[in-house]
Amino acid sequence: MTRPPQQPDFSPADSPSFRASFEQWRRSLTALASPPPPLRCDPEYNQPAQWSDGPVMHGDTDAATPPTDPKREAADCRRCEKWRDELSRDSPIVRFLLTHISLLPPSRNSTMPAPSSSPTPHLPLPITCAPCPPTMAGGFSPELGILLCQNRFMSRKHVEDALAHELVHAWDERRFEPRGKWGDDLRAHACTEIRAETLSGDCRFGREFTRRNWHFAKQHQACVRRRATLSVAANPNCKSPEEAQRVVNEVFESCWPDTRPFDEIY
Repeated sequence: MTRPPQQPDFSPADSPSFRASFEQWRRSLTALASPPPPLRCDPEYNQPAQWSDGPVMHGDTDAATPPTDPKREAADCRRCEKWRDELSRDSPIVRFLLTHISLLPPSRNSTMPAPSSSPTPHLPLPITCAPCPPTMAGGFSPELGILLCQNRFMSRKHVEDALAHELVHAWDERRFEPRGKWGDDLRAHACTEIRAETLSGDCRFGREFTRRNWHFAKQHQACVRRRATLSVAANPNCKSPEEAQRVVNEVFESCWPDTRPFDEIY
């Protein structure tokens, strides 16, 4: 028999704000400890066409062309959802980001689906696995949550890096308020990309070595600048690669050192 969670014993000296903060932490940690729902690799949840509508923060693009075989797509979906649920339970960086996202209220303009209609009701935002074109491996949208491109991942570690990248975007979307809609403010786009590339592990030396991009000095910074510039250049509101590079350079010195919610680079 499952016992109801016990209420903490607060002392009279504990302030109402402390009690409220404690309860918020307890609820978020209890939610993350809940078992994930059954895998949902069916057409109801695989709708990548929605992700082509509106601004989306894209992840990296280091894998093969998407398959068209339905059996292969179903296998990719099962593998992606399995890794997603394992990482949300076992990965320190993913659990840390999910916990801190759950502690922030949704942004004022958020239109994400309710938990009852989310593919991940046990998590603070929807995380969907679906097939994608070769131009992306993941994405974040304030309307849809996080997309993991099930046919683009080379390993479980690749999924962890991509998921951490998109979770940084999700935290930024709740923590900071850009001018206009998500993606309209190129400086905000550049800043969240710099932070996501810096904190997620996308630019660690091993990943850059497989891309044949390495430097003897400031390798991490060079990777972050390059990948953030490519992401901003793909924004429909960006007029040219030169404008993307200029915007990234303008915000780099202020956004690169910002490691929140981490104390330092993971």
